Amino acid sequence: MSNQEPDGRTTYRRRKRSQMHAEAEAEVFTHADIADHPMVVTGRPELVVDDADLVDLAEAIRTSGSFAYDTEFIGEETFLPRICLVQVACAGRLALIDPLEVSDLAPIFELVADPEVETLVHDGAQDLEPVRRLLGVEPQGIVDTQVCAGFLDMPWPSSLAKTVERFASHSLSKGHTFTDWDARPLTERQVRYAADDVRFLPLVWSRMKALLQEGGRFDWAIQECEESRRRHVGGFDPEKQMRKISRGARLKARATTVLREIVELRHELAREQDLPHRVTMSDESVAEIARLQPQDSEGLQRCRHLGRRNTSEFADRILAAVKRGVDGPLQPLENLRSRDENAQERMRIDAIWSALSLRCLADGIAPNLLTSRASLARWYLDGCDGKSPEPLFSANSWRWDAAGEWLEAFLNGKANLDLRWGEGRLHREDDGRPE
Repeated sequence: MSNQEPDGRTTYRRRKRSQMHAEAEAEVFTHADIADHPMVVTGRPELVVDDADLVDLAEAIRTSGSFAYDTEFIGEETFLPRICLVQVACAGRLALIDPLEVSDLAPIFELVADPEVETLVHDGAQDLEPVRRLLGVEPQGIVDTQVCAGFLDMPWPSSLAKTVERFASHSLSKGHTFTDWDARPLTERQVRYAADDVRFLPLVWSRMKALLQEGGRFDWAIQECEESRRRHVGGFDPEKQMRKISRGARLKARATTVLREIVELRHELAREQDLPHRVTMSDESVAEIARLQPQDSEGLQRCRHLGRRNTSEFADRILAAVKRGVDGPLQPLENLRSRDENAQERMRIDAIWSALSLRCLADGIAPNLLTSRASLARWYLDGCDGKSPEPLFSANSWRWDAAGEWLEAFLNGKANLDLRWGEGRLHREDDGRPE
């Protein structure tokens, strides 16, 4: 393990990981049999520990034109997650690539970035990040089966296990989600767990693709896969962390400005120490500093959960950040909500959200994949306040085609919502448009 801190900031998490690893290994269970199918490799995966073998594997994947891709990493000990295993599956090949032995993962990452090669992932945002960082290019040809499941009468988000069960009729084993992925040799259970993360995705996608094409939603799903990938592009976002730390509370402008300074300082300190943000300085201590705004070392000592290193070695830098926040220009955090809803507005927004959700469910689309109630409320309230709100759905998006055009007509009294129940689910009778 790297970067163990004398105060145990990473050793606790390592102990927890090792404990869960031991519990998973001790659990008594039987893996479900893997049914024979030409798109599923049923045997033990090959272990790639040599650069030449990796090049050979990459060539086979490129020839196949499509492959499943996943990574296992440890993210609680270093500034950037440490990749411990890369899993791939394509026609006739199932492999685990060992980054602790292979010196260069570029042959695989280049495939992920190649628009001519289809890369299958499930909730793959974190798995794509190393490709951007190490190659300096954007992943292309990405199909996220979690996104696609949201167009096929499944909740958003759906786990890999639920998706594989639905589309490959196989029950995945649990147990090694949080385990010692950097330990060698890998146990048989680790190998099976890691392999199963990609083993079934080619079959899952084949069946998904057929259903999406049959239902006329294939282009929608691919468009959302692309939009989802782009949403995760970018580096450090202080405002995202600020919202998480403030937990949605409306902070005064000065406290928000101090919070921003401390969040940005935490990022610097984390990078310098090669530690995760939350290990460098907990969210609780960051919030405490923003609230108390200490002016000296004595005031800093009153901030809870800050840790000895921060109150001694980094005290001057923390106090300087507080001073910048106190003395500098205000930098408020934009409210995600326009304002609070009154009772009548809440009732109307709930009614619109219910109608929109029911229509989505009847069409087999997860409502919260389309939008959220919060986004709908913000759009509605802006309209009530006489503002010129951004369109809820842009006219050239799948969201407009799926529900936006209907919603506009519905709110103008020019469309209906006609539903029936059958075969255990909602169905839409027609387009709901009156003659």
